[in-house]
Amino acid sequence: MVRWDKVIKGISFPRPKNNKVPDFAFSAVNFSGDLYNPVIDQIWIDQKSEKPKWPDNKPYAVCITHDVDVITLRSKRENIHRIKHVFKTWSQQKTKQNLIIAFESLENIMKSMCSNRGPNHRIEDWLTVEQEVGARATFFFAPEFVLKSHFTDCCYRYDDKLRFEGKKITVADLMRELKSRGWEIGLHPSWFSYNSVDEMKYQKAQVEEVLGCEIVSVRQHFLHFDNKITPSVQAAAGFKYDSTLGFNDNIGFKRGTSFAYPFVNLVNNDTLPVWEIPLIIQDGAMFHPKKGMQLDQKTALEYIQLLAEKVKSVGGILTLLWHPNANADEISWQTFQETLAMLKKDNPWFATVREVGDWWRKNVNINLVSFIENLEK
Repeated sequence: MVRWDKVIKGISFPRPKNNKVPDFAFSAVNFSGDLYNPVIDQIWIDQKSEKPKWPDNKPYAVCITHDVDVITLRSKRENIHRIKHVFKTWSQQKTKQNLIIAFESLENIMKSMCSNRGPNHRIEDWLTVEQEVGARATFFFAPEFVLKSHFTDCCYRYDDKLRFEGKKITVADLMRELKSRGWEIGLHPSWFSYNSVDEMKYQKAQVEEVLGCEIVSVRQHFLHFDNKITPSVQAAAGFKYDSTLGFNDNIGFKRGTSFAYPFVNLVNNDTLPVWEIPLIIQDGAMFHPKKGMQLDQKTALEYIQLLAEKVKSVGGILTLLWHPNANADEISWQTFQETLAMLKKDNPWFATVREVGDWWRKNVNINLVSFIENLEK
């Protein structure tokens, strides 16, 4: 029998070992057959006969997010940063993988000499399709600098340039422009931020300096998360909302819920001031050609519709992650557009991570952690 209090608090999940995550597709709910069911939300509704209340009585919330891992493959500077990073972290992975990244970066530099209009220059396309359904998304940007490097870390700088709406602007300009238009900017911290308060604060400050204001939302790069450590690190850095807890190689309700819920310090069982906005669907988990589910577009849309119906049935939050460079992949890009068109028919509340979190804390009197704990006693 599944102990749902252990699932939602994170006790049932393996911790990273030797800087590796044991299984990016694992959840205890896999074994109970409830991966595609928000079973804890349903337990709440069965007990309380109450669903979350959303603005204008919308049936559920849709939270669109983007992890900005790459700015453009045709930037000489970004590719030079990447080559330098390979040599800096050479010992962390196999020589073959290092050489592949280095040669791919050199190839990108050569291509940029012919044309700087690379496939990832289309940030404005995301804004257009989101605006068409009345949505604003959260963009998680990586830091420029880290205290401790990992080979998976992002390699762009805030003064790197990209083409946006026909003009060349810097990454910093892009971040400020997105914020001014109502999109949220959050932090996509590096691999080694997961257990370091100093690292997390250092990286958060870099984004805040660009924007000139506080940021409150975070998603760990590669979803690298330690349930005993990372929540307290995020809280100490001053974050209010996390949206890390989903799958890299799967989709579904990792902790059995589509509701927001507070993190718990597993050492002393204290409730932390950071709330999780669960990640339900990721593009990479569905479409990566060498791992994960490896879905075609038709099947992916069927899964998305199934999960959306489940979220709608409990009035929860459907959090989507599409990487901005995914619009270079026609199947992924088309699926995103069709997903938004499909969801719009339900008339959900499209909102950013911060908007969903703020609304939940102020207007929704549901704390699943304490509810399930009391139920299990």
